[in-house]
This record gives sequence, structure tokens and C-alpha cells, in this order.
Amino acid sequence: MSQIPPTFQTPPADKRRRARLVLWAAGAIALLGLLGGGIASSHLTSSLSDYDAPGSAVVLAQHQIQRVTGANPEEGYEVVVRTAAPIGVSSPVPSRVARVVALLRARPEVRRVLDYATTGDGSTMISKGGEFTVVVATVGAVREKQAVAALQHAIAAQPSLKSNTWLGGPTVADVQIAAVSSQDLGRAELFALPFLILLLFFVFRGLRAATVPLLGAVFAIAVTLGVMGLVIVALPLSVFALNLVIALGLGLSVDFSLLIVSRFREEFRRQESIGVALATVRQTAGHTVLFSSLTIAAAMATLAIFPERFVYSMGIAGAIVVLAAGGFALFVLPSLLTVFGERIATTRTSSRHHALPAQDGAQRTGRWYRIATVIMRRPALWALSAILILVVLAAPFLHVSFTGADASALPASSSAGTAYQLVQSKFTAFSEAPASVVVDGAGTTPADLASLATKAAAVPGVKAVSTFEHLGGSLWESNVALSSAPLSPAAQRTVNGLQSLHAPEQLTVVGQTASFLSLQKSLKSHLPLVLGLIVLIALVMLFAMTRSMVLPLMAVVMNVFTIGATFGLLVWAFQWGHLSHLLGFSGPGALQSTSLIIILAVVFGLSTDYGVFLLGRMKEEHDAGATPDQAVALGLDRTGGIVSAAAVCLALAMGALVLSRLVFVKELGLGVAFAVILDATVVRAILVPAVMKLFGPVAWWSPRQARRTVSVPVITKAPLNPGAILADLSATK
Repeated sequence: MSQIPPTFQTPPADKRRRARLVLWAAGAIALLGLLGGGIASSHLTSSLSDYDAPGSAVVLAQHQIQRVTGANPEEGYEVVVRTAAPIGVSSPVPSRVARVVALLRARPEVRRVLDYATTGDGSTMISKGGEFTVVVATVGAVREKQAVAALQHAIAAQPSLKSNTWLGGPTVADVQIAAVSSQDLGRAELFALPFLILLLFFVFRGLRAATVPLLGAVFAIAVTLGVMGLVIVALPLSVFALNLVIALGLGLSVDFSLLIVSRFREEFRRQESIGVALATVRQTAGHTVLFSSLTIAAAMATLAIFPERFVYSMGIAGAIVVLAAGGFALFVLPSLLTVFGERIATTRTSSRHHALPAQDGAQRTGRWYRIATVIMRRPALWALSAILILVVLAAPFLHVSFTGADASALPASSSAGTAYQLVQSKFTAFSEAPASVVVDGAGTTPADLASLATKAAAVPGVKAVSTFEHLGGSLWESNVALSSAPLSPAAQRTVNGLQSLHAPEQLTVVGQTASFLSLQKSLKSHLPLVLGLIVLIALVMLFAMTRSMVLPLMAVVMNVFTIGATFGLLVWAFQWGHLSHLLGFSGPGALQSTSLIIILAVVFGLSTDYGVFLLGRMKEEHDAGATPDQAVALGLDRTGGIVSAAAVCLALAMGALVLSRLVFVKELGLGVAFAVILDATVVRAILVPAVMKLFGPVAWWSPRQARRTVSVPVITKAPLNPGAILADLSATK
């Protein structure tokens, strides 16, 4: 039945006029953002340099090689060619191979083309049975996406090459990983959208209200794209940030809109006035959204400390979309409620669920109140049980290994993925991504280089070592084929062994494995500062909101439990491969380190978000005179349904990413989805009330100085209703 009171006060005409202007302005801003973002999206980077650690020895050596040779050692093409008949080292070059060589040499970015005939190395560049051979091209400055598309078109235009060649190599793999990621994101969100709309209909209890978070998501994403377009004028951003923007924009728009609309309906039923209800919402739920959005945005912004483009792009884009979602909830949504408030307040639920407060002032309680009461009867038992669950889930993280994204992550339907699999299965000594030992020294002698090559061949995990080649100046290079996949733990140990070799001059190992190890070192060196800032931001924001010294510490510890349990699940599911059949991937044996850092920032921010929702309402009840136990139970009762519904919606939006064909995208989707569900159930519904009961009044302790200096406006009583006052005066007379 309709929940609109029989008589209610609509906002004055001038306020409705101003609200309509705000809505038109918001629409114009979103449109400009979409137009600017659409143009700017084509300038987002998708290159191997997105993962470079600036200033590292590996990157400096790569720059030296490119200055001397004109070729970027990170980039390159590898074309696997199926021959018409088996070939050997002394066989003439087949026509298909000759055509591939000609196509590569015609490309402006190609610096050098190598095949078995030019190198004389048939044992490396010809497959075991002679049915396949590989042609390699070094590449200089290149616009990856355009160059790969042009080369693919040129190969497809040759009938004899169309089904007998597979274009791979680092450059192609990077472009195809970005393409697959974008395609999978679109498919996943299209798949999830109907279910999300249906879920929103039930959560918001009405079609009109269900459209609010979708409008918020469109606004937040559009504004973020527009701002990113301005940012890339001065700072390049990675295209992979778009994945996070879409998923996080949709999820947070649901969170914030649900909190604002739910509180608006509650106050509208009580006040019978849209204006008065909105005033209360602004000072209660509005403050909660403000603190929450600032906390999450600050947590995401800490990722900008990392110098790697892939990571800092996620941080910048994530912070922008959070602020945009918060801006919609704080400025646009109130205008929407001013104009359409009576329609959005309409629900189709029975009156027993939304009865007006009793005249004697008694608080209406529900399921979540009863849950909190049951937990607080035996708080130690419930707290220990919840902690045990979280610790058991987190235990596998003690055995974590790290990897990155390369051609092995691509599906077989991609040319680079097929080329990688052919190289791994058909070739004996050729390496898809060899390591290169680079020696920089003018006084280096041939004997020194020969001795170094012999030492390199003796390092465990080395499959073959080429003789040192003079690149120019004082640089010498030897290619080292690895017996393991480039990003595997075994390959990492091999490259560390190569780097530790004694050489008469400066020695640097470059290549995909070395670049990954350099990335790991950079992430590890910056991570303590990022973690410290995230924790400090959460403590300061929660202290400002609750005015308690204990609650912020409790919230941070619980966030750590949530993150640990999430990482443990990811190790169990992906590194150990227990969900490989269910999710459709081959176990990589490790987790992608950059994905974990992004999950860390997102989950910590979202966990703090739910903590703000819950603790904010508990504080409101406590300030209104409730006992500590009553404040906990009433706070959970008022927000438990909101947090659970928001978590389910966000889990659906993020969980859709597990449909991706890329393992690291699956990790991101499953990690965030699992974390928000775990946080909304085990942590917020069980652990928080149990620990709050154990702490008792201590949980609300604050220094006297903090009470005087920190003040957060909180409405503890309903604002005055002029109509109700007149009615009371009449009754008194």
C-alpha cells in the first residue's frame, strides 16, 4: 500500500524551481563528461610501460638499449608460422615465412627481423617436428593498438597466411589483454544489469526509486570520464582504470542512494514534509555519505603514491568516481527528492513493516534488533567464532606467491595466446619472453663475456644462452632462454640468479621477468607508506565522526580481518586452483600483485564505508539517550538491512567480473564481491555487536579535549513540525 501520509507538505515553488535547475545542470555536466571522456578514452595508454618502475635499473638499461639500437627491449613481435612441409636448419626459406618477413620489414616501427635463416639458429627457431617456425621482430617507438591492428589486417589479407600464422609477442599480448578486458567488462555488466535492476526494484521497493542509483551511476561514471580527460593532458593514465570506474561507480551509487532514500522515506513518514525530511536527511545520512565518500576517496588516492602508471591510474580514477558518486548523493539526489519526493516515497509493502512510530515514543524494532540482542547475550562466544572464521579464511595467504599479466593469461581465441601455447609446446629452446643479460663496460674483453655466458648457462632454470652481441657504444647483450614461464616463481628465481652473477662491469638483466621483479620491488618499497596513510585516514575520519578513541581502532582491526580473509580466499581459489573448473581458468599458481593492491584499497575503503553507516547510526542513537547496548541494537536494526542490500548489489556489480576470460580480472571481481558480503555478514552483523558489548561504555570513550574540539552535527530529535505543534496547542485548549 502507499506509504505517503494523507496530508503532507510539498516544498515551496522557488525551491522546486532551484531543484530543477540543479537537475538540468547535473544532466549537462554528465553529458559534457561523456563527450569529453569519449574523446579522451582513445588517449588512455595500454602499453607495457604501464607496469614500469620508473628509475629502476631495469628501466634505465632498457632506455640505454633503445638509445643505442632504436629498439625498445620491452616491445616486439613474434609470428609463429606453420610450414607447408617440415623444414630443417638448412632448408630454404618457405614462401609463408618469406611473406611474414616482408610484412614485418614493411612496418615503420620494426627495427630488425630475425628468422632461422638469418640467425642460423634452427634449433631454437624451428619446432621439434619442423612443422612450425617463429619469426621475431624488434620494435622501436610504437603506438601499440594501431600498429597491431594494421599488422593483423596485413596478415589477414594474405590467403596463405590467414590460417597458418599466429601473431604474438609482448606488444601484441599487451594490446589483446586490454581488448579482452574491455570486451569482457562490457559482457559481464550487460549480463549482470538485468539482475541488478530486478534486485534494485526489490531493495528500493519501487521502480521509480530503483532508477535513482542507476542515474547516480551514469552521473558518476560520466563525470569521472570527463575529469580523466582533463587529467591526461598533464599525466598519462592507463585504460585499465575504466574497469574499476564502471564497477565502483555503479556499486557506490547503489550504496549512497540506498542510504539517502531509506532515511528520506523514514523521515518523510515521520515529518509529513519533504522539506523537513530532507533537512534531517542532510544532517544524518548526508553526513554519513560525506564521511564515507571522503574516506574511500582518500584510500583510493593513496594508490597515486605508487609510480607505476597502472596502479596510480586506478587510484586517481577510483578517487574521482567515489567523489562523483558522493556528489550525486549529496547534491543531485536531494534535488531529485525535492521534485519527485512524494513519488519516490511510494512503496508497495504492508504497513506493518513501515508503521509510524508509536505515540508513546517507543522505538519500533525488527529482525536486526533481535539478531543483535541474541549476539550480545553471549558476546565472547560470538566474537571468538567470528574471529576463528576470519582467521581460517586468511590462513592460505601465508603461502601467497605473486605474478603478473602476460600472454599466458590470454584465451586460446586470441592470436597471442595461441602463439604462446605453440611456443611452449612445440619449441625446445625458443623462449616466448627471454631474459637478456646486458653488460655496460668499455673495458669488457671477449674472454670476460665468454666466461660470463658460461656462468649464465650454469644458473638453474636456464635453457640456452646466446653469445654476447655488441649493441653499440659500451653495451653488450646475451639472450637467455628460460625453461619456465616468464612470470612463474621458477623463472623469477632464475633471473635473480642471473642478476647475482659476478661481472667485471655493470650487469643488468632485462626482459619480462626482470621487469616484473623490478615492479615487485617498487611496490614493496612504497606499500608501507600507502598502508600507513590508509589506516591514518580511516582513524582520523572515524574519530571525527564518532568522537571515540576506541571505535576507529576497532573498525581498522576489523577491516584488516576482512582483507586478510579475502586474500586467503583468493590464494585458495586462484593460486591453488580450487575454483579453476568452476570459474574456467587454468591455475596460474600465483596472484597478480597489482590486483591485490587495488583490492586492498577498494576493500579497506568499502569496509570503512559500511562501518561508517553502522557506527554513525549507533552514535545517533547513543547521543539520543540510548544505553550502549540499545545503541548497538538500534543502530544495527536501522542499518543492517541497508548494509546487506548495498553489499549484495555491489557484490553483483563487481562479481560479474568473474565472467572475464582474464584471471587477474576474475581475481578483482571475486575478491571485492566476497569481501563486501563477508564484511556485511560476519563482521558487521556478528563481530561488531559482540565486540561492542564486550567493550561496553568504553567503546564510546573520548578525551575531554576531543569532546570540546571535535563536533559533528547529528540530529537526535526530529525537526519541528509546525502542523503538529498547532494541533497540540489546539488539543491543549
